[in-house]
Amino acid sequence: MNDPGRPLLLAAEALARAHARNEGRWAAAIAALAPAATVWTTGLGKSALVAQKLAATLCSFGRRAVYVHPVDALHGDLGAIGAGDALVAASHSGRTAEVLRLVGSVTVPVVSVCSAASPLAELAVATLDCSVDEEAGGDAPATSFAVACALVDSLALALREGDALHHPGGLISLARRPVRSLMLPPPLVGPATPLLDCIPRLAQGAVLVDGGGIFTDGDLRRAVGQDPSALSRPVGEFCTRHPVTVHADDPASVALDRMERRASQLSVLPVVDDAGTYVGLVRLHDLVRAGMGA
Repeated sequence: MNDPGRPLLLAAEALARAHARNEGRWAAAIAALAPAATVWTTGLGKSALVAQKLAATLCSFGRRAVYVHPVDALHGDLGAIGAGDALVAASHSGRTAEVLRLVGSVTVPVVSVCSAASPLAELAVATLDCSVDEEAGGDAPATSFAVACALVDSLALALREGDALHHPGGLISLARRPVRSLMLPPPLVGPATPLLDCIPRLAQGAVLVDGGGIFTDGDLRRAVGQDPSALSRPVGEFCTRHPVTVHADDPASVALDRMERRASQLSVLPVVDDAGTYVGLVRLHDLVRAGMGA
């Protein structure tokens, strides 16, 4: 019985070799594409998916990018490619006739994603070599497809301008939302406030102690469990003086990570501003209800 995990091993080995093969190729590819007004991408078959992936990723980074089918381009769509643009052509073999014909018909810089020893590479100003020593699928381009996808993702990241990400929907958008959009008003109490008077404000899971500190409903249970008379004592004696916090402008993903990536998970975090002043409280419950961690 064939090992179903073998394609993963082949892909990992091929990616390592692709890193070495392309070490000196990135500069020319980036130089050709960085100034382009529009980055056009093209390819047929599985290579079309590679080209479409590149265009979609560039668009999400705020770069104007469009996939064009090579046959459609040869039948009129080529007219949309203008001076100042660039073309990325993907081909597993580097010998796809329609792609070669399209590349030979344009006057813009062409970057190819193919075997470096191919006619397509000869027509391009720069080539990212996606050739592999062994295909997991035999004749099917499974391993080289994985390498090509990794190459165009690396290229897109290299062409990314600033920190822009145009992705207003889904978990990616939610994770990038600032904490301030999900936080509750800060439930502040003074350090001399008796525990008994804090109870009505613990509905949010915690109170924040003015001057620094947090006191949770779990802290209340532990304090009263050890000494029932603690209800009359000041919260400042029982609060955590230097709690884990998150900045109001941090992405929500940072808050979730600080709550969960620890031996003992937190259910609430104080939210602070640049001065370290408490400006809110964010709860794990609210992050999960909004769709994070689902």
